[in-house]
Amino acid sequence: MKKFLLLFLLFSFTAVFSQDSITIGSKHRIFSKALNEERTFWIYLPPDYNNSKLAPAKYPVVYLLDAENNFHSFTGLQQSLAKGPYSMTPQMIVIGITNTNRTRDLTPTEANRQAFFDKTKKQFQQSGGNKNFITFLEKELRPYIDTTYRTSGYNVLNGHSFGGLTAVNILLHHTSLFNSYVIIDPSLWWDNEIMNKKADSIFNKKDFAKRSIYLAMANKKSIPQDTTTDMARGIRKFENLLKVKKPKNLRWNFKYYENEDHGTIPIPAEYDGLRFIFEDHLVQVKEAVQDPSLVEQQYAKLSEQLGFSFTPSESYLNWMGNYCLGIDKIDNAVRFFKMATHYYPLSTTAITVLNQTVEKQKTKDKK
Repeated sequence: MKKFLLLFLLFSFTAVFSQDSITIGSKHRIFSKALNEERTFWIYLPPDYNNSKLAPAKYPVVYLLDAENNFHSFTGLQQSLAKGPYSMTPQMIVIGITNTNRTRDLTPTEANRQAFFDKTKKQFQQSGGNKNFITFLEKELRPYIDTTYRTSGYNVLNGHSFGGLTAVNILLHHTSLFNSYVIIDPSLWWDNEIMNKKADSIFNKKDFAKRSIYLAMANKKSIPQDTTTDMARGIRKFENLLKVKKPKNLRWNFKYYENEDHGTIPIPAEYDGLRFIFEDHLVQVKEAVQDPSLVEQQYAKLSEQLGFSFTPSESYLNWMGNYCLGIDKIDNAVRFFKMATHYYPLSTTAITVLNQTVEKQKTKDKK
C-alpha cells in the first residue's frame, strides 16, 4: 500500500510540474560570400503564419540589427501591437541579425579617432565594412528570406547607434532596399558627420518614393571624454536637414526622449516607431461593425500613405464577422465574411463560415 501511495504521489508530482517550452523564434545560419563568414540570424513568425485554419498569407518583414540585444523585446512589442481587432500594426515576420564584428559591419568608412584614455591607440580596430554588409543584406539574406518564407515585399529596417548609422546609409544610397526605417540614436558623428554631408546633397535631388522614417534621439549628458556631444549635434543636424530640405516623398517623424539615455532608448523608440509607420492601420471596431466598408476605406488609406498594398488579415475579418453575429448584425457579418473570401479565396474556413452565415441570413429574412 505504501509503495502504491508513493508511486501515486510521484506521478501526481510529475504531472503537476510537467512543463512545455515557450518558443519565440528559431536560429538559422547562412554563409555570406560578401562577408566571407558564416552569419547567424534569428526568425520570429507571427501567430497566424502556421495556423492551418487560415489560408497561407504573406507578411511584411522587419530586419532587426543587433538582434542579440533586442530580439526578445522587439518581438514582444510587435506581437502586442499586432494583436486582436484593435491591432496597430500588421502581423510581421522579424529577422534578427546578430553581430560578428559590429564596428566593421555597421560603419560606412574606415575612419577612427584616438582612444579616450590612450592617445597612441585607435578607439576602434576595424571599421568601414558597411558596403559589404549591405551587399549581404541585399544580395544574400533578403533573397533567402523572400524565397523561404511567405513575405509580402514590404520591409522595415530597425537600427540603433551604429545600426542607426547603417540605416541612414541605406536610406541615402540604397533607398529601395527597405520601405520604412526606425533609426534610433544613430551615430551620425562618425567620420566628421560624413552621412550628414551626404544627406545635404542627396536630399535635394532624390525621390524617396513614399519611404517612411522614424528618427529617435536620447538625452545626452556632456562628458568630456566621450562622444555624446558630437552624437547629439550630428542627430540634430540630420533632423534639421529633413526640415529644411523637405526630401521628396519622404515621410518622417522625429522624437527627443528626454527621460532615456543611449542604452534605454531602443524599447520606447521601437514601439513609437512602429506606431508611426503604421499609424493608419488601426480600424475603429465599434464604427466598423456598423459600417464594414470602413475597413476597406482604412486599408486603402494605409496603402496610399505607405505606397504599398495592404489588406486586412483573415483572422481579423473572421473576428469582426463573428462579433457581428454575436450582436445579431447578420447582414454585416455576411459582408465581413465576403471580404474574407475575396482577399483569401483559397480559405476553406472563410468559404464555410460565409455559407453558414448566408443560411442564417436567409432564415432570419423568412421570419
